[in-house]
Amino acid sequence: MDSVSTGGAAGGAGAAGGAGEAEPVPVLVDARQSLGPAKLDDLFPEGEAFSRSLQTFTMLLALAAVIASFGLYQDSVASIIGAMVVAPLGGAIMAFAGALVTGRDRWQGIAFLQVALGALGVVVIAYLVSVLMPDPLVLTPSLLARTSPGLLDLGVALTAGAAGAWVAVRRTGSDALPGVAIAVSLVPPLATVGICLELGRVPDAAGALLLFLTNFSAIVVAACVVFTLSGAAPSREMLRERHRLRNGFVLAVVALAIISIPLVWHAVDVARSTIRATEGAPYVRAWLGDRDLQVTGWSVEGDQVVIRLSGTEAPADARPLASDLAKVFAAPVLLEIVYTPVTKSIATGIP
Repeated sequence: MDSVSTGGAAGGAGAAGGAGEAEPVPVLVDARQSLGPAKLDDLFPEGEAFSRSLQTFTMLLALAAVIASFGLYQDSVASIIGAMVVAPLGGAIMAFAGALVTGRDRWQGIAFLQVALGALGVVVIAYLVSVLMPDPLVLTPSLLARTSPGLLDLGVALTAGAAGAWVAVRRTGSDALPGVAIAVSLVPPLATVGICLELGRVPDAAGALLLFLTNFSAIVVAACVVFTLSGAAPSREMLRERHRLRNGFVLAVVALAIISIPLVWHAVDVARSTIRATEGAPYVRAWLGDRDLQVTGWSVEGDQVVIRLSGTEAPADARPLASDLAKVFAAPVLLEIVYTPVTKSIATGIP
């Protein structure tokens, strides 16, 4: 008998070698949890394989939510990365993209519902974990990093989505799956939403939710493109399926474009602030002169300029510096100087 290749529930098996021999039973594979070879059809398990994958999805996602929540509170990069690897949410998103491309209406609903309920579950678990933890005075750097997404996050999500789709349509390259899971952030932003909601920081929760939606939309769009270029799209004769594919893809692109608007706006603000900070730096140095002062913080946000200083000498009058910066920026400037005095004491010992 010929060797049998591992396909999904919908995949075929090798031909029988001789008369009277029974057909081999196809191996049930769920590509969303498996790191072994997989085909695109394996994103859509049926029957018993789907029941098992749903149980695995629920358990792993709940555990990943707890790991991410503790990791965010501890500011532990290792724990957060571990949550990314454990979480199966990326596979469900990949299944949604595959269903859009292949015209599987039923699976579009199943995969989207799985993503939505899974995301809600992570938020709830993180909220409950936060209830049990003492409220921090300030958010940890890991939490803050997920409350203000930018265009770089969008670029990472698009690239990671393309990589995940490439792995899904190939029988090799499965070693890349952990890297894809680490590259794109799905569970940590959702855990951040739950933690920030429990802490009463609604704007920060909204920023973390925007990061998740950005990653979700980018993965779907990138995966749809890769699946289509790989030949997974319906043929020209299947007009109805191609029409569904076009509508689904257009909807995903529109959603990504809408979500990208605040990211672009934020990127423009950051670029403008960086340019202004660079232009104003020489004037700050000239204003400091030879005083024993060190700049510990320097930020420009809109018309607000904040300079943090420390040293043994008090800074000079800030009004001349504010006037210089206003001329450079060609706009009104609200300058704030935060000075922390440093006391030096010198003692000499004689034996």
